Amino acid sequence: MVQHILVAHDLSAEADLALRRAAQLARQTGARLSLVHVLDEATNPASAQAYLRGCLRDYGLPEVEARIRQGRPVEEILAQTAGLEADLLVLGAHHRQSSQGFAGTTLERVLLRCPAAVLLAISPNLAPYQRAVAALDFSGSASRALRCAWRLLPATGVLHALNVHEVAEVHGADEDGLALQRELFGQLIEDLAAELAAPPGRLTHAVRQGERSNCLDASLAEQRPQLLALGGHSRGELSSALLGSLVRQMLERPPCDLLIAP
Repeated sequence: MVQHILVAHDLSAEADLALRRAAQLARQTGARLSLVHVLDEATNPASAQAYLRGCLRDYGLPEVEARIRQGRPVEEILAQTAGLEADLLVLGAHHRQSSQGFAGTTLERVLLRCPAAVLLAISPNLAPYQRAVAALDFSGSASRALRCAWRLLPATGVLHALNVHEVAEVHGADEDGLALQRELFGQLIEDLAAELAAPPGRLTHAVRQGERSNCLDASLAEQRPQLLALGGHSRGELSSALLGSLVRQMLERPPCDLLIAP
């Protein structure tokens, strides 16, 4: 159950969109909503407060407090997330404006240390999510990402869990390995479906064989989701290679809204 959603707002149009998505999710789930802005040297606190109050009023959220903080953005966002015990941190795609690309931006640094799931909200379509894809391996963080994505879907939403049996495509098929992985993955999905009390047809799954990014791209093309959920289980190795795998690839060119679970 999502109980508390925190939006980190940087006064950009992208962050406005993230706030609107967070508002939609808060209404759908009944979660509490909070908003934080970390001042930079060029921003007047009164102007920031007025802007955020205007957004909250326009989006029908007059009861939400705009928290204005000073300090390092990453540290303040993480402190607010932990202090408020937020279940979900929502950010806009403002990092895309950086000349550095994704590397070294606020979003990357937050992802590496955030105790809550992080939603990167980029889509201008703010209708409730109806289709989600979760890239699911056998790690705890991937299962947490699936559970969180499930909780962000309305009662009519469908979640498709994709597992990849990784084989270099030049080597051809591995039928025995694929059969074993399908059996193991089927059991994992059965356990998750029971835990989530998922009605028939709302939690679907498939195992694809091939290279990971190609399999995910093919699944996204077929499913056309509004939300993609990924686990961040490798962040304990954080180096340039950590988010440089599938997670980094998706974050650099998000195909839809992205949910990353710790």
